[in-house]
Amino acid sequence: MKELGEFLKNERLKKGITLDELQEITKVRIKYLKAIEDGNLDDIPALVYAKGFIKSYAEAVGVDANELLSKYNYLFEEKEEANKIEDVSTYQKAEKNFDTAVFLRKLIKPIIGIIIVGILCYGIYYIVAQINKAVTPVPNTTQTNKSNKNNSNKTTANSVYNQNDFITALQLVSSTKKDVEYKIITANKTNKVDIFIPGQQCWFSIKADGANVYEGTLYNGMSKSFNIKNNIEILMGNPPDVKITVDGQDIQKISIPAPVTLKIHR
Repeated sequence: MKELGEFLKNERLKKGITLDELQEITKVRIKYLKAIEDGNLDDIPALVYAKGFIKSYAEAVGVDANELLSKYNYLFEEKEEANKIEDVSTYQKAEKNFDTAVFLRKLIKPIIGIIIVGILCYGIYYIVAQINKAVTPVPNTTQTNKSNKNNSNKTTANSVYNQNDFITALQLVSSTKKDVEYKIITANKTNKVDIFIPGQQCWFSIKADGANVYEGTLYNGMSKSFNIKNNIEILMGNPPDVKITVDGQDIQKISIPAPVTLKIHR
């Protein structure tokens, strides 16, 4: 990994680009750029971020990113294998240290799940009640032009129903510095997720319904749309420059200037 970092650093110096300038171009923080140059991938939050950052670095200094990643792919495979071994070791230690705290955490999870299901059921009930209320026809209290007014009432009721047939509600499930999760409450079979770049640029790695659908950088004024049946997972390198909507409903802007994974599911 040191060899890869030195190669990229030399390319940067050849181009006369400073780390500050490289940070402005790639939107990757200097600490992570230095970690790449020093070969310290452990300083980067996750391996998938490291690949994205290295790709952005390479593109910024005029190097073929795909060829570079292919050449040094064995480094990432070694890192992934080391992470798997470390995960197994950690799991074995956790099993040996099972105590009352672990039992309580297991007990709390189903309780929280029951509460969340209750909240979702109430939300769906409320939406359905509002739709039923909207489609209830207004009684005709006068006999004059009775036929015309009845037709008018039916038209109005149908219009209101059509306007409310595609209501989508978003519920924030959890939010940390690295992960944000939303629940979609809707009767629709699919949902449209739109991604806009009102800021300068942002690198993405996106999975929809379990499949990789996009990886790359979007710049100011660009956008992407995805129709999902169940879920979408959006890894963003620079969240403050991004706006995301679900069926036209805004996701609250994420102001953290570091990689964040946004999970949206039904």
